[in-house]
Amino acid sequence: MPIVRRVREAVSCHVAALPVPYRTTEAEPTFQSLTDRGCNCIPGGRPFPTALDPFTCNRYECAEFARECLALDVRYIGLCCGAAPHHIRAVAEAVGRTVPGSRYSPDMSKHAFFGTDATIPDRYKDRSAEI
Repeated sequence: MPIVRRVREAVSCHVAALPVPYRTTEAEPTFQSLTDRGCNCIPGGRPFPTALDPFTCNRYECAEFARECLALDVRYIGLCCGAAPHHIRAVAEAVGRTVPGSRYSPDMSKHAFFGTDATIPDRYKDRSAEI
């Protein structure tokens, strides 16, 4: 987002933001430079291009990114390499769209233990009781 903010402040034209959805750092600023210190079995020692799984942003981070872009008046919003359908759906829903895949979005109100739906038995919601 810092780069998107700087671009938005510098221009008055349309701005697009389509980042790769990986958790990079200042020390490892690109997904090609990421290292996985917790795994010594990656061929060549570099996760790129075949072992980036643990670095992928989650759907909620992607949605937050989309909302922040929209608040900056960045209207061409998406994701690039590494994005999965649930990431793209989260971006669409975060900016107010309902897409065909929205039927697969998690409805936590129906969750057996964390849900609030009236059909969930109270004994499931009681954390002190054994199930």
